[in-house]
Amino acid sequence: MSPNVDTSLETDTIRQPIAETDAPDQLDVNPDAPGTLFKLPSQDLSLASEKWQEYGEKLARFLILFPDYLGEAFGQYRKPLTTVGIIAGAGVTLAIADGVLDRLNAIPLFAPTFELIGLGFTGWVIFRYLLYADTRQELWQEYQELKDRITGQEDENSEA
Repeated sequence: MSPNVDTSLETDTIRQPIAETDAPDQLDVNPDAPGTLFKLPSQDLSLASEKWQEYGEKLARFLILFPDYLGEAFGQYRKPLTTVGIIAGAGVTLAIADGVLDRLNAIPLFAPTFELIGLGFTGWVIFRYLLYADTRQELWQEYQELKDRITGQEDENSEA
């Protein structure tokens, strides 16, 4: 069973003559001489070269002065940058410590052992410093001394 196909259009398009076009002009081809695909006009080439040279000089000037700019900016913002650095370092340290403790807690007997150590240390601190009034006073004095050393007030008190 072959389908009924009308092939009259196909035969008409095949039999139409092809329109002849004019032959292109003859080209002189010399295989021994090198050729170029595209030539920039000489004035455009010098203009582009001047622009690139200007960009290069600006970049070189920036790279030479960059350490000075960086040193000046760090000198001007030393305290805030140091604070940000300390905070970032503390955050990284906490993240690493958290990861290490998570890995250690995954080991079967470490988690209960750490809990016992923590409970024991808490009991010792309560017995040593918080149970009696005179030891609470001693803890408060140690805290004040540490605070004065950190803030630098101890030096002022010893000079007076």
